[in-house]
Amino acid sequence: MQTPNLENLGSLITYNDEGTPRCLGYLMDFTGHGVFDANYGKVEVSPEHASIHNKLLDEAMLKGLDESCAVGQGGTFYYVNGQVTTFMGTVVSENTRINGKSLTFQRGSKTYRGRLQKDADCFNFRRVA
Repeated sequence: MQTPNLENLGSLITYNDEGTPRCLGYLMDFTGHGVFDANYGKVEVSPEHASIHNKLLDEAMLKGLDESCAVGQGGTFYYVNGQVTTFMGTVVSENTRINGKSLTFQRGSKTYRGRLQKDADCFNFRRVA
């Protein structure tokens, strides 16, 4: 996949996808090798810009969860030490329940459910109420 032309360096990094603005996912800095995005591989972004982007992406993910996540919508978070967190480790919820491999968590008045996978910290979830 070809690296997109990146915009908004120093903020939430975006690119134009056939006329639709899109946001890069979380960026990983591999010192000496560069900064990488899961979809595009290496991207020409400084570690400083990647850090700012990741912080703002975390904030946007939580804002979206709190303000506009409808029943049936969801995403991917992480289950670590009894807490649901973002990729960056920001706590999403400490109010969790495990039943077999099913994980239910609450944030505010909303309830979400996902399925834990063996040997994986991340899980996909959907809002159920």
